[in-house]
Amino acid sequence: MARPSYNTFASFSAGLGKFKSRSQVDELPQHSSKDTPAKKQDGTPSAYDYYLLRVLAFVSAIGILGLITLTILRPRTLPHSGNSNIKVPSRLKSDAIKGTAFLDHDEPISAFTGKTFLKQNIPYIDIPDSLVQDVYYYRWTTIQRNLRYIKAGTGYMCTEFVQPVGYAKAFGSIDAAAGHQIDESRWLRDTFYGDDYIHLYTRGPADALQYTQWILDAANRRSMVTGDSDYLAAQLDDMVRVWHLWDSVYDDAAGLYYYQPVWDAQELSLPGFIADPNNTNWDLRKDGPDTYRPSHNAYMVANARAIARAAKLARNGLVEVQFTKLADDLEEAMYKRMWAPDQEFFMDIIRPNNPNLTRLTGREQVGLFPYRFGIGLNTSYTQPALDSMFDPQGFLSTYGPTTLEIRDPWFFAVKPDDYCCYWNGMSWPYSTGHTLKSLAEIYRSQTTNATAEQYFKYLKMYAETQQKDGQPYVAESHYPFQDSWSADSWNHSEHYDHSTNNDDVITGLFGIIPQEDDTLKISPIVPANWTYFALENLAYHGHLVTVLYDKYGSRYNIGKGLTVFVDGTEVYNGADKSATVPVPPPILPDEAWINIAANPTGPGQYPAINATFTNSEDYHYKAIDGVLFYDTIPDNRWTNDGSPNENDTLTVTFARPRNISSVTLALYSDVARGGVIDVPSRIEIYGPDGLLALVDGSSSFLPNDLNEISFDPIETRSIAVNMFRKSSDVYVGVCELEVWTPPVSGPTYFAVDAYLTGTDTSVVLDEASVLTVNGAVVGGLTSDSNVAFSGIVSEGGSTPLTLSYSNAGNTTVELSVEVNQVAQTSLSLLPSRGKYVDVKANVTLATGKNYISLRGGSDSVDVKLETLRLV
Repeated sequence: MARPSYNTFASFSAGLGKFKSRSQVDELPQHSSKDTPAKKQDGTPSAYDYYLLRVLAFVSAIGILGLITLTILRPRTLPHSGNSNIKVPSRLKSDAIKGTAFLDHDEPISAFTGKTFLKQNIPYIDIPDSLVQDVYYYRWTTIQRNLRYIKAGTGYMCTEFVQPVGYAKAFGSIDAAAGHQIDESRWLRDTFYGDDYIHLYTRGPADALQYTQWILDAANRRSMVTGDSDYLAAQLDDMVRVWHLWDSVYDDAAGLYYYQPVWDAQELSLPGFIADPNNTNWDLRKDGPDTYRPSHNAYMVANARAIARAAKLARNGLVEVQFTKLADDLEEAMYKRMWAPDQEFFMDIIRPNNPNLTRLTGREQVGLFPYRFGIGLNTSYTQPALDSMFDPQGFLSTYGPTTLEIRDPWFFAVKPDDYCCYWNGMSWPYSTGHTLKSLAEIYRSQTTNATAEQYFKYLKMYAETQQKDGQPYVAESHYPFQDSWSADSWNHSEHYDHSTNNDDVITGLFGIIPQEDDTLKISPIVPANWTYFALENLAYHGHLVTVLYDKYGSRYNIGKGLTVFVDGTEVYNGADKSATVPVPPPILPDEAWINIAANPTGPGQYPAINATFTNSEDYHYKAIDGVLFYDTIPDNRWTNDGSPNENDTLTVTFARPRNISSVTLALYSDVARGGVIDVPSRIEIYGPDGLLALVDGSSSFLPNDLNEISFDPIETRSIAVNMFRKSSDVYVGVCELEVWTPPVSGPTYFAVDAYLTGTDTSVVLDEASVLTVNGAVVGGLTSDSNVAFSGIVSEGGSTPLTLSYSNAGNTTVELSVEVNQVAQTSLSLLPSRGKYVDVKANVTLATGKNYISLRGGSDSVDVKLETLRLV
């Protein structure tokens, strides 16, 4: 049955002069008694919904036209050159920073959706090669698609697949490419994307042991971009914890780490074929045996050096010395065990049944990875590596580089079957990103005959690989000699975020080399015949840096040579293409706002969402799942396509009343692509007491972008967004509905705001609780329950913790208390006859944001949690 939508009462429509009456609207079907048959339909209205409708009907009868004048429609964007008139919520201190406007900021992104994000965040470029430049702009959209807002307090993460996969870990995280994602996203102007994502691994529930990774190294290098050394120093204990997760796969006798290649993100790679040459054990061939790999061990060297730098910043000399030695010893073991003089390459070593640690003889692309981390940067190591990159029987191919040398007997130029992932010949962007960084380090080491033209050859080859149907595109893997992706499955591999590209343009081609002090080193690797290049409004230490090179002074009209601007002011001009320039002290952002509408769990937990009508192929939950992109395929949206109603309503209900003053809508439109979804003709925002805001006129709305509608602050448990169709054959859609508020500052945190997991764990209403008007608490605590509080900001140190709870049973219930994934204490919840009482303990919090998890419960005793206080 179709639920009644807001403003189906004609009296309210007729009472507002700006509204079209029903007779003025194109002929539309009246509200029908049935929905489109689908498995994704909403349930019947709750009693609360009917109450809300009665209140709205009453309010509509008396009218509230005055509220219309209070409505402001604006995209959530950051002012920059050319857009300084846009008012934005104060989420960043940098909203007042001005850059330059030498380049066109509209045309390069004109074909993309989500332009607000791009204009707010990305640096613009101008180079003589249009293909590399086009791929550069496209690759920012792949980051945009894969950013996911998890939950208020936890913030953002970055996914690998725009559609979730079953083997992903917490919130859809996969650590294999997390280092690439941090490397790439560190150049976004909004720093909270990276801050949140790193916290998810250092303090949050993401699994840093699923695949090999260099997350700590990436966090270290990112800190040199943001200039936020305190953030890195505060992570020291957490970084050490993540490092020691790998102790179980360290071989003390060999001095090396081992892992199956499949968990080095490279299944069906050479070790598996060597271990199972006759293909008698598919799992062994696919996963590979335990193997000492140059990739994994190089990551661990880099992670150890990142910890050493964090320790130095934290003034912990003991840890600094310890991890410096760990890094040095591991690097020395790599030279001793993995470097093969005959092959002149870093080689894999299969561990089982190999007491002499005999190296494989086939050269794999993973042997090139160590150079990007500063390992092997002298002539005896670098020149053979360089030669292999440009050897047609080595790794050089039309759409390369390849993951195994072409001369190797196990090299596959074409996949032998339909299995997705072969790492013994395909060209994988994941590995190309590593190899480009290694090539840049080899070039800058000045230990070889490497040329800038060679670097650009690889970068251009990478851009030629990232194509499909004549447009920039990235999937999982590519054939080395065919213009076709070898792993690109429908509704799965699109815009695959498993690699870097733009970081290679910025740090490699443009030569932006972040520094620990208040300087920026510029050392481009551009072909000698280039007469110009520009990188505009690059975020660095909280400032906007523009780098322009104009050999003749006629392209940018600011003089000849290299010119550098910081925050719109010229700070350097010189004839050479390279320079080291001073940068003012870092400007750090304010604490980011939180989106209280995001629900990472799905239906059944709060925030909850309902729709008066949902198309059978869409899903109303996707409007608050934190995933935001505007593609036709894959899809991530709610639409009312097929609705009999002239207007339909999305209603978001919070677990408890919240103070809000705006709603942000990512409005979907596919009419330009031949579809039937477009922006609404008008939008009304309702609270429980009636109309809060109205925007009349579709020309006000940005299609496929963020639209924020503001109103007077209210406290409410629900917010309803009523959207009107333009005509009888056009419908409306929302990719994400967001409600942004300032962060919860504590010291009291409501249990119903936490991330709830467990068979029966959920928000319940209890009259005995009086801290909220609706008595919202967390119940259903059983042995598998976890009530996880995130975003708890602290200055660090021992802190009293007070939990308010009720225990209706006759036995004591124990809860384990974890802080940043480390068990610290337990709480004994004594019987309280259903009344709310306090239990106290002391915990040690880290500086910055903390995760506190309360684990456990009882399968027989009714326990409810009310609040957590930290003061």
